[in-house]
Amino acid sequence: MTSIEFENHQVFDKLEQLKNRISEKEVRELMNVDNIHFFETSENYLRDRLKLTIPIIVQESELSQISVEIESSLSQINAFIGNKNVGHINNAINNLHSAISRVRNLPLPFSKNDFNFSKNISSFEKVVQEKYKEIETENKQLKETIEGLKTEVSNNLNELNKINTKLSQKESEIQNLNSTFQTDFLNIKSTSNQNYENDRSTFRIEFDSLKQSLTNEIDTTKGEISSNTEKLIKDLNTKLQEAKKIVGVIGDISVTGNYHKFANENKSTANTFRVIAIVLMLILSGLLIFTIWDISSANFDWTKSLIRIIAAAALSYPATYAARESSKHRKLEIINRKAELELTAINPFIELLPENKKHEVKEKLVEKYFGNNSNHVDDAINQKDDEISVSGLDTVLKTILPYLKK
Repeated sequence: MTSIEFENHQVFDKLEQLKNRISEKEVRELMNVDNIHFFETSENYLRDRLKLTIPIIVQESELSQISVEIESSLSQINAFIGNKNVGHINNAINNLHSAISRVRNLPLPFSKNDFNFSKNISSFEKVVQEKYKEIETENKQLKETIEGLKTEVSNNLNELNKINTKLSQKESEIQNLNSTFQTDFLNIKSTSNQNYENDRSTFRIEFDSLKQSLTNEIDTTKGEISSNTEKLIKDLNTKLQEAKKIVGVIGDISVTGNYHKFANENKSTANTFRVIAIVLMLILSGLLIFTIWDISSANFDWTKSLIRIIAAAALSYPATYAARESSKHRKLEIINRKAELELTAINPFIELLPENKKHEVKEKLVEKYFGNNSNHVDDAINQKDDEISVSGLDTVLKTILPYLKK
C-alpha cells in the first residue's frame, strides 16, 4: 500500500468524525466522565498508532476493517443520543476495543512515539472539571426550582385555607336556608290543603249545577231532534219518489243507448259502402263508354276492348256488393232508430196506467224487442240484387257483341 493511498484512506475521516462527535456539548452532557475519557483516549491512541504505522507493508483490508469498527462505534453513539439507551454506549465501547485490537497488529518502527500519558491524564482532569461545573450548575438550578416550589406550595396552602373558610360560611348559609325552607314548606302545605278543600266544595257545587243544566238541554235537544227527524223523513220520502222518476228516465237512456250507438255505426258503414259503390260504378261506366267510343275508331283492337269489358264485368261484382251492404246497413240504422224511439217513449206513454197494466205491457214489449225480432236484412233481397247485377251484365254484353262482329 503506497503512502498516498494510506494517507487518503477513509479510516482517518472516521476518526475525525468520532472526535467531533465526542466534542459536542449534547454528547458530553449525556455521557458520564468515564465514557468520555475512554472515547477520547481511544481516539488518540488509534490516531497515534496509525501515524506510527509503516504504510508500505500494510494491507488495505486491515485499515478497512478498522474503519468499519470506528463507523459502527459512531453509529452506536448516535443511537444513544436518540433514545438514551446505555446499551448503545456499551456496543460503541466494544467496537472501539475491536478496532484497538486490530490496530495493535499493524507494523510499527522500533523508535519512540509521541504518545503522552500525562497529556491524557490532564485531559481527563479537564473533563472531570467540566463535569463538576455542570453538576454545580444543575445543583444550583435544582435549588432555585425547589425554592420556587416551596413558595408555590405556600401560596396553595393559603388558598386552601381561604377555600375552607368560605366552605364553612357556605355550609352555615345552607343550614339556614334549609331551616327556612322547611318552615316555608309547612306553611305552604297547610295553606294549600285549606285552599284545596275550599276549591273542592266549590267545584262540586258548580259541577252539580252544570249537570242539571246539561240534563235540561239534552231533554230540549231530544224534543227538537224528534220533530226534525219526522220532518226529515217526510222530505226523504218525497225525494225518494222524485229519485224513482229520475232513475226511470236514466234507465230509459241506458236501455236505448246501445240502439243509438248501433244506429250511428250502421249509418257510418252504409255511407262508406255507398261511396265505394259510386266510385266503382263510375269506373265501370267509364270503361264501357271508352270501349264503345273506341269501336268507331280506325285502329280498333277487339282484344283490348274485350279486356276492358271483362274488367268492367269484374268491377260490377264489388260495386253490387257495396251497394247491397250499404242498403243492408241503412235498413239496420232505420230499425235501431225506430227501436230507440219506441223504447224512449214507452214509459211516459204508460205512466198513467196501473202498475199491473204497466208490467203486462212491458212483458209484451220484451217479446218484441229482445230476441224475437230480427234486425237483419232479408236474404231474398240480397239474392234479388245478385240476379239484377248478373242480368244487367248480360244485357251489356249482348249490346256490345254485334259491334264486335262487325
